[in-house]
Amino acid sequence: MADSIKCPNCSANLIFDPASQKLVCEYCGGSFSPAELEKTAGDIIDETKDSASDNIEISEDTKLQEHLEAIEDIDQAPVENIEFTCNSCGGTILADMNTSATFCPFCGSPAIVKKSLTGEFKPDYIIPFKITREEAENMFIGWSKGGKFTPFNFVSPENIAKITGLYVPFWLYDFSADFDIEGTANKDYSRGDYSYHEVYEVARKGHYEWRKIPFDGETRIDDKLMEAIEPYKYNDLRNFDYKYLQGFFADRYDQDPEGLKARVDKRFKSYMNDVRKTFFKGYSSHKITRDDTKVDRPDAKYALLPIWFLSYKYLGKYYYFAINGQTGEIAGTLPVSRVKRLLLFSGILAVSAVIVRLIVGYFMGGYVG
Repeated sequence: MADSIKCPNCSANLIFDPASQKLVCEYCGGSFSPAELEKTAGDIIDETKDSASDNIEISEDTKLQEHLEAIEDIDQAPVENIEFTCNSCGGTILADMNTSATFCPFCGSPAIVKKSLTGEFKPDYIIPFKITREEAENMFIGWSKGGKFTPFNFVSPENIAKITGLYVPFWLYDFSADFDIEGTANKDYSRGDYSYHEVYEVARKGHYEWRKIPFDGETRIDDKLMEAIEPYKYNDLRNFDYKYLQGFFADRYDQDPEGLKARVDKRFKSYMNDVRKTFFKGYSSHKITRDDTKVDRPDAKYALLPIWFLSYKYLGKYYYFAINGQTGEIAGTLPVSRVKRLLLFSGILAVSAVIVRLIVGYFMGGYVG
């Protein structure tokens, strides 16, 4: 069976409001903190055990498709779709098999896809949305207008309206390492007319930790785009409660920690190298002669993190943008206006011509008119 949280006052659907951090009813104006509502994430698990089907309550006719388009990577094979039935109106819905929270295109009810949030797919943590849709739209407009070569007509109300609030599956890694390093370091410097070369024996030890380093666990989402909107502030990290999903899309992971191993190892090695560099800071060059550093096995926790997505079609080409739903950090590649580039180039030529005329006039004994 599906699950959709209803207003205790009027039984209408509740929606999580990032501004107030409460679930609100758009019909009677009721407002409730997640702790006030009786249902917990555990109720989903209990109900799923008794469910013989994967029915869901899945808002407007285009939202589901926009969600799929917003995160679709054209280089990836299409993801299998499965059918669900809306418990509010009985409509049959096609949804992505990785969808955890969505809407019904017929009646608009928010919905939780229960089996995507149980067992191995039950998140440990969640950071609720703090940036509202209106704030995200205004942030994107301001950010786009700040681009030097952004086309004049790039931002349109029609396209901005397609912005999608999505909880993206992430693995949060904890790393630790005990460094034990020896090496030689060289220091070259000059004083007056003399140059000096000194060689030092260097030994360094230290315990270092890195906490909650995020790696997205969805193959269709651009990893670099996700890294560009880091970091998240973990003071807002909550134990997972499905009530925060009401009114947003959510996906489950399709890439587990084993599948992320290459990415994780690469980033961790870069962190380790950064630490090693600090050990030899101030020297001209160095060579490590012994490295007995011990690394603990990384520990990963599953979390859903908030992101506003926008898939923007301009002159036949798609552009993808992401806004951190907690901090407002924006990333993406803006199109380049040929007109603006031409205007800038023409302006540079005009200024250059004036400078040349002034220089020539100066050396020729006067301004050349």
